[in-house]
Amino acid sequence: MRTTERHLHAVARQHRIHRLTIAFVDGWDQDGHGNEAASLRDGRRAHLWLGSNWFGPEDTAHLPVVIEHELGHILRRDNQCSTVLQATGVLLSVLAAAWLPLLLAVLAAGVLRLLYTGWSWWTELACDRRAVRICGREAVIALWGRHTALLGDLPRQVLLWNGLRSASTHPPYGLRMWWARRTDVPSAVALHPLTPLSGVGGQVPTRAA
Repeated sequence: MRTTERHLHAVARQHRIHRLTIAFVDGWDQDGHGNEAASLRDGRRAHLWLGSNWFGPEDTAHLPVVIEHELGHILRRDNQCSTVLQATGVLLSVLAAAWLPLLLAVLAAGVLRLLYTGWSWWTELACDRRAVRICGREAVIALWGRHTALLGDLPRQVLLWNGLRSASTHPPYGLRMWWARRTDVPSAVALHPLTPLSGVGGQVPTRAA
């Protein structure tokens, strides 16, 4: 945790963020919200919420990708843009309901929602691109492959519900892995400061490219 905080402080200094803090979003719970990650920026202050599983023995290898993805949201100020876009969408939907026939108003609201979903997907892919360029392509693909495998263990009804609920803000993992494979990567990807010193079975991890 201290190494993570030092890395965040270094990023904050580099990008002139006055304060960048981190906290657990859960207790140590393999079945709860231990795999969550979120971020928020307010002016020159920012905060990260991470599930404790990312610091556990099974998932710590994915921590650099998760951190860099959330830092991407912070540096892009995505939460602030999202607030403005959602408020604008609500205003336009109300105006459409007041001035247009019902069918056209519903259609306008649907189009606005699709536009916001498209923007949300793009922000996620843009942050994935940052993670690819810093952590390497294979590291990002491994993270989304892990999530895909976890979904495969869920009942079909739960899987369908989770897919419908997340589709409005996050692209499917298959698309994210496709995007990672097609993102340009620097010829030499430096070892991330949060990369575990040893991989599974005590092997030193190779640099992803």
